[in-house]
Amino acid sequence: MNESKFNTYLAAAKTIGGDYAAGYQRGLRRHYHGEQFGTEAEHQQWLALDGHRQELGDGYRDGFKGKPPRGFHGNLGNLHAQGVLPADSQLQVRLNSQLKAQFVKQAKREGMKLSAWVLKTLDAACD
Repeated sequence: MNESKFNTYLAAAKTIGGDYAAGYQRGLRRHYHGEQFGTEAEHQQWLALDGHRQELGDGYRDGFKGKPPRGFHGNLGNLHAQGVLPADSQLQVRLNSQLKAQFVKQAKREGMKLSAWVLKTLDAACD
């Protein structure tokens, strides 16, 4: 992984927020810098995260593998030149207010805004 791709993936992860993004950023740093970033014992602890810390562990594992962050494809272009990925399209959905409230609560539990959570969830459904 070259420095440009590392910086692009890191910037993309920062736009997500939440436990997944925190774990992803740490895993990506370990992937890029290797054993210079963190000890082997810390690395093994991060790889083993599951249960109530599942999102943190999933993020770390994705970053360590050098995969793009969840919700982004690998062809991010020059993210720094754009500031953030442009939102050039909209998705409008009508739904019941009680269902929306459930979605908002789940997004908050994952440390995300509703829009980011919806995009992450829809992206995961496509995998």
